[in-house]
Amino acid sequence: MAARIRLLQMAIAAVNIAIVALAFTSIWPFPHGDFKVNLPSPNEVTWTYSDGMVHVTAPYSIDNGGYYDVHDLTIDYIVFNSSRYLLANQTIPIGDIPAGQITSSEIDFQFDLLRLFNDGAMGMVFTDDLLTFVVDVSCGYTMDLVKFEATYQVSVPWDALIRSYGPDWSRSHLPDSIPPTNLPPYSVAYWLNTSDILAGLPPAQVTLTLIGNTTGVLMSGSTTILLGGDNYGIVTFDSSALLQYTDVPYALRYDLQVAGFIWTGTVPIQGWFP
Repeated sequence: MAARIRLLQMAIAAVNIAIVALAFTSIWPFPHGDFKVNLPSPNEVTWTYSDGMVHVTAPYSIDNGGYYDVHDLTIDYIVFNSSRYLLANQTIPIGDIPAGQITSSEIDFQFDLLRLFNDGAMGMVFTDDLLTFVVDVSCGYTMDLVKFEATYQVSVPWDALIRSYGPDWSRSHLPDSIPPTNLPPYSVAYWLNTSDILAGLPPAQVTLTLIGNTTGVLMSGSTTILLGGDNYGIVTFDSSALLQYTDVPYALRYDLQVAGFIWTGTVPIQGWFP
């Protein structure tokens, strides 16, 4: 009887050792990097823009270099900018990945930049930013005896869509007095620098208005400017209209429509008139 009990104890001990060894070999690969989530580098992220929406694709891969298959693998990711605006939040069910296999896919999402702009969050339109991708991974392995969870993070730079804009005085031609002594073509050149991802979209619509000290609006005109890179347009004013004014312009108002973004402002006029 004692021999049978001893034999049973030895069998139970052997099973326990096997379970410990199984759990150890299944946990060991993860902290030693045999299971990897490779997030995209900044130059692998693709951006496109259309109708106010920014479309983002970013490749990633999962390398199951461990001893066992993983089951029910799920990826949850969020994307936010430096102001903590949430741009994307999604769950991707991956499923099972056999041991030694690499699975590749891509994060694919879009966010409404025009809505953010109209809500007052103008930063990403006019200034560079930094987007943070946070990826949570969860799965089971070793016959689902062990659950694994980990968080990975990468930061990707964002380039402003509209980098700079304003009047180009060196290309502008205005009278040196009011009323003018002659009537050559009077014009104001306006330049606009935008991201290359806007190239090919309809050109910007620019309206410029000369504002007088006391009279208010003196005259206005419009032009279009190509998007993508550094471009400019010229607004030509009706020179004869200046003959009826003795009021010196003190400001230039601009009304801009660029890729769906609409805004206005004024700049002072300096050095145009004595």
